[in-house]
Amino acid sequence: MGILDKISGKKEKAPAKSSAPKAKKAAKAEEKADAAVAAEPAVTQAKPRGPLAKEGAGESYKILLRPVLTEKTSLQQSMGQYTFEVASGATKVDVARAVRDLYGVKPAQVRVINAEGKKVRYGRSQGQQKNVKKAIVTLKSGESISVTE
Repeated sequence: MGILDKISGKKEKAPAKSSAPKAKKAAKAEEKADAAVAAEPAVTQAKPRGPLAKEGAGESYKILLRPVLTEKTSLQQSMGQYTFEVASGATKVDVARAVRDLYGVKPAQVRVINAEGKKVRYGRSQGQQKNVKKAIVTLKSGESISVTE
């Protein structure tokens, strides 16, 4: 709408909206949703992880961030020691409780390591990699857990 149209009082006519295209789009969306529901596999129940594992272990996922999978840790796993990267504020008790809730086994020992990030350079600019807190969880002999990323 230009300035002259405002002065002269002329108004532009807006095109009439029809509800027919919207109805067709809604019908197509419903068909897609029905097809998606039909294509989903049947929901299976999760396998029990252990006698001590809890169903609602939501806070435990915030403590155990990820397993550390290297050659050294894979050798340690054969001895019953598992290494996890944990939250920076997590304590040994928190880590032990999280392992019990998620995997259903009670750890025999928990050791915590604070690894300071390395100093790095990119050309003239300097920086630092992030600090990492790791926990080595030792289980009783005969117990094991499945750790994969």
